[in-house]
Amino acid sequence: MKRLFIPLLAIVLFACSNPDGQHSGTTANRKFPETVIQGEAQGTTWTVRYLEDTTDLKQAMDSLLLRIDRDLSTWRPGSLINRINAHDRTDTVYAFYDSTKYFSVLFDVSKLIYDETGGAFDPTVGPLVELWGFGLSKRDSVTAEAVDEVLPRIGFEPSNVDMIELEENYLYKETHIRKGQAGVHLDFNAIAQGFSVDLMAELLEQVDIHNYMIELGGEVRCKGVNADGKPWRIAIDKPKSEGSREFQAIVEVTNKSVATSGSYRKFYEVEGVRYSHTINPDTGYPVQHSLLSATVMTTDCASADAYATAFMVMGVEESRTFITANPDLGLDVYLIYDDNGTFKTWSTQGMKHATEEIGQNSE
Repeated sequence: MKRLFIPLLAIVLFACSNPDGQHSGTTANRKFPETVIQGEAQGTTWTVRYLEDTTDLKQAMDSLLLRIDRDLSTWRPGSLINRINAHDRTDTVYAFYDSTKYFSVLFDVSKLIYDETGGAFDPTVGPLVELWGFGLSKRDSVTAEAVDEVLPRIGFEPSNVDMIELEENYLYKETHIRKGQAGVHLDFNAIAQGFSVDLMAELLEQVDIHNYMIELGGEVRCKGVNADGKPWRIAIDKPKSEGSREFQAIVEVTNKSVATSGSYRKFYEVEGVRYSHTINPDTGYPVQHSLLSATVMTTDCASADAYATAFMVMGVEESRTFITANPDLGLDVYLIYDDNGTFKTWSTQGMKHATEEIGQNSE
């Protein structure tokens, strides 16, 4: 999971409703009892607010998140993904029984988004991130030779790493992972927290809770209304290197997920231009564009999480081209970028309708 003691781009949840907001239906302008549960997981914190039921679901949420960690956390010794990564043989497969299907589902979803984004979202990028250091802390010592040595291990292609699910008499038997390069490592950090939020939402739905807000490490999923009978509201921080927190925008969210990827006090500056610390998995080098954060709103949080990461690799212009060319993906996007020392934004029409910007400089 993402080890985010400080989120990449903080998303602040507004417990209060919008004084000017309107919501159609019988729930508008009514006060409902709200249950709030909180905890820690995946190196960060989580909060769930829900109506309709006063049952304390914290233990159930903790158990779910523990099961996810046991499969997908690269920070947990002995996790399934760490055992797969430790298998560096190319002449044999790593075989296991995927009892939860968390790994298999994320592998398939990640491959789909990898293909759709032309590799901008890549779960094999981890060795490059390690080479450059968190926040590009090692960028002054990285050599071209070191990048060239790592690059063959990057790429979420069957030639590098492949998954085969075996069946017998139409029943699942076991899963095989085959590696084409011994040093290929998988890391679902850029999608696993969003995926976790989706699973937390499923848990609520199973007990007939249909008005809720879930937040894990800055990734959010909302359904229905808040305790005031109005849409949930989320504030997005303006990326700043120092000083007090400032909000860039407030997003009204109903039956959607929101995820942000970017540089929260973690960009670097060259000749007055601020750059993200994102690594391009295709070139092996830090991106050379001024996009500082990407917020994606769509139905499921896993997709929002992954596409936000992909747009940080693409940059403003490539992201805009991709979004325009793929309306069927149902993505609403809000980008913050640096324009000669000034924060500017670009957003899709759907995001504009849901967003209240604080300040100017939007497109």
